[in-house]
This record gives sequence, structure tokens and C-alpha cells, in this order.
Amino acid sequence: MKATISLEGIWKFLQSLSLSANNKEWLGEKLLEEARKEKAEKQESYEDFIWNMCGAWKDDPRTTEEIIKDIRSSHQFGVTRHIMPLDDEEK
Repeated sequence: MKATISLEGIWKFLQSLSLSANNKEWLGEKLLEEARKEKAEKQESYEDFIWNMCGAWKDDPRTTEEIIKDIRSSHQFGVTRHIMPLDDEEK
């Protein structure tokens, strides 16, 4: 059985408890600690993503010069591009 609890519901529940100032402070610190940890992990995963992209073409059999040549030769100047619709309808 899954239950969905809104933040407002959680807040009302916490207000209904008779927590001391020390308990409220402890709870707040725990929430902030968890939030900071999640933010740090998210930042680290972004850095990992960037580092993983370094060498994304390492399995490509072409040399660096060939890849650069292919990219530069794929540029189209003075060409009208016809954008295709993403749906299956033909227009």
C-alpha cells in the first residue's frame, strides 16, 4: 500500500507534537544535513558525468584529425534545410 503525504500534512503533524526547542533544533539540523548531502552528491554526479565525457570517442577507430575533418566537412553553408515534423503525419 502506497501513501502520499503532502508537506503541509507533515508540517501539521509536526506542529501537533509537543517538541521542545532542543528537539525542534535537532530535527531542523537533521533536515538541513540531509539536504546538503543530497546537493553535494548531485554536484559530484555532474562532475562524474563531465569526466566520463572525456574520452567519449575513445572507441572510435578514426584518428583525431579524421574526426575533425569529418566534423568540418559536414558543415553546410548556403543550403536551405527542411525540418521534418516529429509526428507521423505527412504535411
